[in-house]
Amino acid sequence: MIEIKNLNKSYQIGEKHLKVLVDVSLFIQRGELVSIIGKSGSGKSTLLNMIGMLDNYDSGEYWFDKNLINNVSESDAAHYRNKYIGFVFQTFHLIGTKSALDNVALPLMYKGIGKKERSIVAEKMLEKVGLGDRIHHLPNELSGGQKQRVAIARALVTNADLILADEPTGALDSKTSQEIMELLREINREGKTVLIVTHEAEIANSCDRKIEIIDGQIVKSDE
Repeated sequence: MIEIKNLNKSYQIGEKHLKVLVDVSLFIQRGELVSIIGKSGSGKSTLLNMIGMLDNYDSGEYWFDKNLINNVSESDAAHYRNKYIGFVFQTFHLIGTKSALDNVALPLMYKGIGKKERSIVAEKMLEKVGLGDRIHHLPNELSGGQKQRVAIARALVTNADLILADEPTGALDSKTSQEIMELLREINREGKTVLIVTHEAEIANSCDRKIEIIDGQIVKSDE
């Protein structure tokens, strides 16, 4: 599903040329549950941004479902993200003035789906993640774990093939982290490809495969 060959990414900061990713190569098959582990600043989130088409790379190749992704326009990238990719972030990225239902339904609005239908689909997705009794609650009325479940429901609502989770348990206590990981494993068992970026060894080790990145380079990849 994902094939990356000798990918490089750098940023110009003042007069400094900062290399963030250096000759990164990896392969992720459809249906895998994979973690990318590394310390803060290792380049793992940058790599996730490349895969999620939130940023372009400098050189190398990125293939998504046998399509070469290179300097795609923002409209094409948005099309890929809206159709194929769901995102889960450490800080949830929920809209504080919207209910859980409306937050989950938002990607469906971008797809042009009518209000009634998207509400029905969003409610079913919230029930799936165990929040059927919280659909009208605002984010500030939810716990951290509940907010992350809303974020996961939002990532799933368009029936995306690939779920990208950037430190999904980073803001949660250990018990809630385990619950969120079990939910992500359940999603994976249903056929979704799940890629998790984390700095937590326990989270990384609970995935089927682990990729370790240090200073922008992959130093270990479980086969």
